[in-house]
Amino acid sequence: MERKPPKLMTPFDSLITPPYLYTLKLIIPYTPPSTQRFLACYIKFLELRYTLEHFHGFPSHSSSKILEELKDYMSPSEKEMMEQMEHMMNMLEMIQSIQAMGDSVSGSEGFNPMEMMKGILTPEQQQMFQMYNTMFESETESPDSGNQKGETNYE
Repeated sequence: MERKPPKLMTPFDSLITPPYLYTLKLIIPYTPPSTQRFLACYIKFLELRYTLEHFHGFPSHSSSKILEELKDYMSPSEKEMMEQMEHMMNMLEMIQSIQAMGDSVSGSEGFNPMEMMKGILTPEQQQMFQMYNTMFESETESPDSGNQKGETNYE
């Protein structure tokens, strides 16, 4: 049986897990079964308490920095998908800036940056681009459709 390498402790977990809690977690499998459940719940309770204390003054980060830091904790296929999403987001930002420039320049009504972008993508990328573009357009056209969390296909 192939042994999987342990997953890295996230930076957040390192911030809220004092060394003694980490040691207690390591000891759980070696304690009597009757104590394991209590000890595990106690550890989780303490982690929750430390988490709540930590959120007092928790700094905010940009979405690009967050995505970059998350990659270390993802599988190769998840990393690849995340990178594709980043590229798509960058393309959409570029298209929006091109459209804004086109709107400010007179006589550019025939210029369509979306078609220009599609021309430099592979057919697979074009299909993905079209899917995300349609998804974003439908979200922006109906900002409050009355859906509750969990009632859309995108959550």
